[in-house]
Amino acid sequence: MKGHLFETLLKFFKKRPTIQTISLVLSNAYFLSFLRFIPCGYLQCSNCIASTFSCPLIIIERGAVFASMGIFSGIFGTAMITKILGSVIAALAMLLFFGALFGAWGCGWLCPFGFVQDLLCKIPSKKFKIPTGFGVLRIPLFLVLVILIPYLTRRLFFCEICPSGTINRIWQTAAGIPILFKTPQGTLALTSLVFLFVIVLLSIFSHRPFCKLFCPIGGVLGLLNKLSGIYIKVNKDKCVSCNRCERICSFGINPALQPAHTECNRCLECTSSCKHISLALRL
Repeated sequence: MKGHLFETLLKFFKKRPTIQTISLVLSNAYFLSFLRFIPCGYLQCSNCIASTFSCPLIIIERGAVFASMGIFSGIFGTAMITKILGSVIAALAMLLFFGALFGAWGCGWLCPFGFVQDLLCKIPSKKFKIPTGFGVLRIPLFLVLVILIPYLTRRLFFCEICPSGTINRIWQTAAGIPILFKTPQGTLALTSLVFLFVIVLLSIFSHRPFCKLFCPIGGVLGLLNKLSGIYIKVNKDKCVSCNRCERICSFGINPALQPAHTECNRCLECTSSCKHISLALRL
């Protein structure tokens, strides 16, 4: 029974564009905004008035800002401290939960901004693959942009340059509702627009540059690929080292050699390229 259920799930998981579309809609379903207290396990701008869930990064940033203000020293009262600490712990727990269960699967299948990059990459152009290895920068970026700079400046710095957040600010401003969200000012506003333009341009010529190089959430989830309950299994006894899986991998990873690579977002393209590579369940 368990095997049959898992096979059914595998067939459903192969419908990646369908799941991405459903996730995009549900993540920005205004009528579900009462769920915004729940942090999600992927990049989702909760400054958007239509957002359903909270981005874990904005919660962690707020925790860093409040820590800088001395709120955890008891200045503002126990109830507020408990509420803020609880939200930060919940955001971190959600990231660890997603990573422990799925690895970076949420990045490849649920993240709305990842889906946008996938669509941009479908525009006809000469493609290039960003060399593997640069993904190690995502953890230092997480520590610097999400924790250190917000702590020092008392500003939600990553949110102000995040390309997903910039998209939301653009469309909401165009819709004439600029007072319902925070808008960065001056140089930082220009920086966020330039950063978004660069990511959009790169996404046309390469697969998911933001995910591969910059995304703090992807960096955290990628570290848990080796431990996740759902993982990529390689039958090394039957592998003939044809490297077909590496050629088909959009990130340039060789799944036969590194099935749990930290830059892998579990798109599962490799499982379709070779019968000796499959999705497996580890309890």
